[in-house]
Amino acid sequence: MILVFTCECGNRVDFHAFGDRDEHGRQWLESEDDDRLTLRRGEDGVVFACTFCKETYRLQAEK
Repeated sequence: MILVFTCECGNRVDFHAFGDRDEHGRQWLESEDDDRLTLRRGEDGVVFACTFCKETYRLQAEK
């Protein structure tokens, strides 16, 4: 496991790296269960949305 998302409602999603890499050598992360969390591109980062309680979280990307 590389990254863990845990919502305030208790919903937990683990992200794993499976060795696939992009052209810069960075590994791709895949969630263990795509139905528990929705990821969307935001204005300046990523928005995580819990599919259980509908709470959203914003992760701002550095410029």
